[in-house]
Amino acid sequence: MGGLRDRRPRCAALNGGLPPRFTLDQLVVLEAIEAHGSFVGAARALHRVPSAITYAVSRLEDAVGVALYTRAAQQVHITPAGRRLVEEARTVLEHARRLERVALALHDGWEPQLSVVVDGVYPLEPVMRAVTAFTALGVPTRVRIHVEYQSGVADRFARDTADLMLMLEFDGTGAWQAEPLPDLPMDLLVAAGHPLAGQPAVDRDGLRSHVELVVRDSAPGFAETPRESWFGCPQVVLLADFHSKLTAIRAGAGFGWLPRWLAAPGLAAGELVRVPFHEGNTWTYRPHIVSRRDIPLGRAGQAFLAALRGELGSKNVNLAFD
Repeated sequence: MGGLRDRRPRCAALNGGLPPRFTLDQLVVLEAIEAHGSFVGAARALHRVPSAITYAVSRLEDAVGVALYTRAAQQVHITPAGRRLVEEARTVLEHARRLERVALALHDGWEPQLSVVVDGVYPLEPVMRAVTAFTALGVPTRVRIHVEYQSGVADRFARDTADLMLMLEFDGTGAWQAEPLPDLPMDLLVAAGHPLAGQPAVDRDGLRSHVELVVRDSAPGFAETPRESWFGCPQVVLLADFHSKLTAIRAGAGFGWLPRWLAAPGLAAGELVRVPFHEGNTWTYRPHIVSRRDIPLGRAGQAFLAALRGELGSKNVNLAFD
C-alpha cells in the first residue's frame, strides 16, 4: 500500500491552520473496521467493495503520516497509532453527527437561541425546572436566562430583542402581549432585634431615621446615579440581589422589602418581623409572562413558554406560602 516516507511533511500542514487533509468518510471507514473487526466486515457494513476500504485507509495514512495497520501474512492488525486515532475519530464523528442533527432541527424550524429575561425578585427554581423540561426535548436551541432588577428587566427585553420576559407589572403596551401569573406578595421586613421591630407603629419620618436596604435597579441608566429609594431615606445600602438583601436584613443592617417566598422561613422562625409601618407592610405584585406581538415565538419559544406555564402556574410554586 506504499511507504510512509513522505507523509509527515504533508501532515505538518495541519498545524498551520489549513483544512484537514483527511475526510469524515475516511474516519467512518476507520470506525467501521474497528466495529466489525476487519476490512471485509467494514466493507459489508458500509455496502462497499473491500478495495474501497483499503483505498480509504491508505489515503488516511497518507493524511496523518503514520501507519494505522500492519500487514503481514494476509493479516491486518491495528497499530498503537491507529488505535489512538480510532479514539479521536469517534469523538470527531460524534460531533459531526451532532452537527447534522442540529442542522436538521434548525431546518425544521427550531430557533438557534432563545433569550429569556427574568425579574430577580421572582424565584428561579420554577424557571430552571422549565429549562430542564425544555432541554429534555433534545432540540438545538440554546437558552439564555438573564436576571435583571426593576426597570432593568424591560430595558434588557427591549435592548436585546429577547423572546420572553417575566416582569412584575405589565403596563399593557401594544407592542407586547402578556398573560398573568400567580400573585407575588412582598413584605416590609426587619430583623427581630432591630430597633424598628419593637415599635408599635412608625411613619415615613420614623423610617427615614434608619438604613434602607434596596436592590439596585440594573438598567444601565442607573449605573452611575442610583434611583431614589422607596422611602427616601438618607442612608441607603444598594445590594445586587434579594438573597444579599435577606442576609443584610438578618444581620440587622437595615429594613427593606423581600418577596414572601424568600422571607417565609425567617418569618416562621421569628428571625424576621414585619415593620410596623402605618401605611402597610405588605404589597402584592401581579407578575406576567410577556412576549412580542411583532415577533411571534418560534417552535422553541412556544415549547419553552409551555414549560413555563406548567411550572409557574402549578402547585409546585408557592409564591405566597399561605
